[in-house]
Amino acid sequence: MTTTACAPFWGNKDGTSRAWFAPSRSDLVQVDVHPGAEAYAANCAYCHGDTGQGDGPLGADLPVAPPDLTGLALANGGVFPAERVLETIHGYPGKFHRGSMPEFGQELKGPVVEWRAPSGEIIMTPVGLMDVVAYVDSLQADEGS
Repeated sequence: MTTTACAPFWGNKDGTSRAWFAPSRSDLVQVDVHPGAEAYAANCAYCHGDTGQGDGPLGADLPVAPPDLTGLALANGGVFPAERVLETIHGYPGKFHRGSMPEFGQELKGPVVEWRAPSGEIIMTPVGLMDVVAYVDSLQADEGS
């Protein structure tokens, strides 16, 4: 039996359970998590913030403030600049990385997919990286917000 600091709260002194304290499975809400959300949280949120508005906890300490990722489409005529975002995130791994953004780690490993850029060029891209780009796209503010 493992004892934790919370142990006094999970069982009565007589050993009976406090089942009333735990929610039943029917009380739980099913949440669909975007495939890129976890990688974004691990690699981007420290600087860009949880919502992508450039207000992450490390952002204020950087020499260049992280951009607000929620306005990329609005600043690009209403079209999400996926190719530019992909280039900014991916950089040139193993050689050098442009700007102050660090290189991604695990997201650059693993299977790759063919991604057709708006220019028509086919770019072989790691799936994890495409997930992050799609997640940043999902953070875009609506016109007028």
